[in-house]
Formats: sequence, C-alpha cells, structure tokens
Amino acid sequence: MSSQPQNPIDSTNPPKEPPSSSPANTTTAEVPNNTIIPGSKPNNPRLTALSDRKATLTQTLHDLQAQRLQLATQTKLPSGLPLATTNPSTGEPLSEDEILAAALKSSNAVVKEHITLLHKYNEIKDIGQGLMGLIADKRDCRVVKVMDEFGVGEKD
Repeated sequence: MSSQPQNPIDSTNPPKEPPSSSPANTTTAEVPNNTIIPGSKPNNPRLTALSDRKATLTQTLHDLQAQRLQLATQTKLPSGLPLATTNPSTGEPLSEDEILAAALKSSNAVVKEHITLLHKYNEIKDIGQGLMGLIADKRDCRVVKVMDEFGVGEKD
C-alpha cells in the first residue's frame, strides 16, 4: 500500500451529482437498497406493482380480521347461549384476543363433540352391516336383498 494521500478530485471517479429537480424525481426519495419511503412513489414499475399488491393485501388482511371478530362475537356456546363479551369476575369488556380465544375454544368443543358422535354412528353402522351380513349368510342370499328387506338403502 502506498502512503500517498488520495487526490480528492479524481478524474476516473467524478463526484456524484445530486438528484435533478425534474418533476419525475420530486416524489421519489432516493435511498440505498431500493427502500421505499412512505408517501413517495418509486420509479421502478416492479416496485410500484409490489407496493400496490402490498396495499391490496394489507386491506384484505384488515377486512378478514374484522370479519373474524364479527364471527367470533356471533359464536354461541355448545349450550346455545351467546358467548360472553365481558369478564365475569370484573365486569370489564373482554379484549379482541380474549373474545377470539373464547370463540375458538367453543368452536373446538363443538367440533370435538361432532367427531365423537360420528365415531359412535360409524360403530353402530358397522355392527348393523355385520348383522345383516350374518342374516344373509344364514339365508344363503346376498346382503343387498337383506338390506332391501329391512328398508336400508345402499347410501344409508
């Protein structure tokens, strides 16, 4: 390395000119790494498209969150009673997160009960089909004939 001081005016690397004050550049903030400053409009069409897409997605997110909260407040307990919107011990209104958590808990309880009932139904159906199969074997006929005799359809 040489210890000579560098010449501040170098002809190979001319100093950068400040951004022009043309109308096209007045709304764009020139910052490193193509960072967009809120309120400015980028010159790059891809950045413009991405910015528009982000705004659309942000609006969609806010709309969906509002719908979720509305549905959560309409949720009913498995007993059919409305979901509480106030804290029973303090009487203070529940926060949005607490309402959503209570609605989710209630919904999960309903789904779990439906699954339990479906399991019971399937067990009973399997036993019924097994019994009809035994009757068909004893009579030496097809199971469909026994099902017709008992009024059970193929989709039952």
